[in-house]
Amino acid sequence: MNTLPSMVVGNGMIARRFSAFDDRDDILIFASGVSNSKENRASAFAREKKLVEESIASSENRLFVYFSTCSVTDPTEQGSPYVTHKLFLEAYIAGNCKNYLIVRASNVVGKTDNPHTVLNFFVNRIRNHEPFDVWQGATRNLIDVDDVYRIVTAYIGRGPGEWNQTINVANPYSVKPLDIVQAIEKQLGLKALYRLIDKGEPFEIDTTQSAAVLQDQRADLQPERYLKHLLQKYYA
Repeated sequence: MNTLPSMVVGNGMIARRFSAFDDRDDILIFASGVSNSKENRASAFAREKKLVEESIASSENRLFVYFSTCSVTDPTEQGSPYVTHKLFLEAYIAGNCKNYLIVRASNVVGKTDNPHTVLNFFVNRIRNHEPFDVWQGATRNLIDVDDVYRIVTAYIGRGPGEWNQTINVANPYSVKPLDIVQAIEKQLGLKALYRLIDKGEPFEIDTTQSAAVLQDQRADLQPERYLKHLLQKYYA
């Protein structure tokens, strides 16, 4: 009978996708904590900080894989409580783990009830005929949770020489929110009630590390094709 403690911390979309690591004793996957970039409650940040500290204390020489966010380089999020919190934890992990891998993920797409994900937000508003704003100046980077799994497991499998670093796990191509909304309208056959507002800034994500793993499917990563694939896969 397997009596090893769970090596996957969390119960959300990313944690479920990495469930194959649940009974490994050499790697701890930390996919828990604050996931809403608009969060501002100190209690929520304190809970994740405590869980990270406890997980590191019990991880010994295990590889500690922490899921952070690409939002830390988003110019519109600089100084926010969420980004400040994530950067603090990244530094804490780097300073307290013998073996670590910090994964800055972009907007991960998969089966989840989390209403704060980009696609869930737009899909729910459109399905419920609720009005919403679309930021004309912004970009969003969507990546399938299955592609996140491919990239992260590739870096884990390469061994210590590729550990102890921060990697961006994102799509080589970002898209405008309006393009996302129009693709959802086409997929659902519904008209969205949105207002275009002059807000948001595009920001570049260095996806060199991700692209190296996903190079065999580069054609399928083209924005229009990839977005259609995501909508058919998770919202049909």
